[in-house]
Amino acid sequence: MTTPVDIQLVLDTSAVVEFTRESIHVGEVLSLVADDNAIALLPLPCLVEAYQWAADRARLDVLIALESVFVAPPEPKQWRAIAAAYGLVGRQDAAVAALLALDAGAGLLTRQPDLYASVDPGNLVIAIED
Repeated sequence: MTTPVDIQLVLDTSAVVEFTRESIHVGEVLSLVADDNAIALLPLPCLVEAYQWAADRARLDVLIALESVFVAPPEPKQWRAIAAAYGLVGRQDAAVAALLALDAGAGLLTRQPDLYASVDPGNLVIAIED
């Protein structure tokens, strides 16, 4: 029997980029997830996109090495849902992040909350503060 996994958070591309800039706001949220013995999902498309904008690419390796962070590839069987979400948010990485958060009932950490306005039921987005 496997232990259920508590997924509390999904990081989008902007949150990953902020992590590479050593944002205390991202670090604090990830620390809270770890303290709860929970998981933060990092969608693979967000990791790939963030690589292009990362302030310090070595910090991407730090992020994925955290025990509370799990890199999540998109499920091929969800391609239609991803395509539909893409139509709403306009980006594949954001579509995958939104779907993962919705499916897990987790918060979506982002610097771009307006990007998710069309898919946010009101409690999805956790905006990164300035």
